[in-house]
Amino acid sequence: FRSLAAGNRVLLKPSELTPKFSDLLARLVEEHFSPDEMSVVVGDAEVGKTFVSMPFDHLLFTGSTAVGRQVALAAAANLTPVTLELGGKSPAIFDASCDLDAAVSSVAYGKLLNAG
Repeated sequence: FRSLAAGNRVLLKPSELTPKFSDLLARLVEEHFSPDEMSVVVGDAEVGKTFVSMPFDHLLFTGSTAVGRQVALAAAANLTPVTLELGGKSPAIFDASCDLDAAVSSVAYGKLLNAG
């Protein structure tokens, strides 16, 4: 959340494929941030299309290459700069309570399953 730390307002639109996480994220953000700091927009792909066509100062997208192309085209209409993280690098966060061997094994399995 470097954007937030730099004093920027953050508007998040999580994946429609993870509705329970999206609802939890929206609730936590609402509890801990003012709307002038951070907000969450929950919805399907149509909401996402509307979201990326808005005139932001900067747009960051993480997802597939195909959708990344659509995001770049929509943002270009407003000359909005974009940062795209495409291709699935499988980021993970491990805390002190995790079983590190099991976690590493699970992440490696998931990455290989996804990437071949």
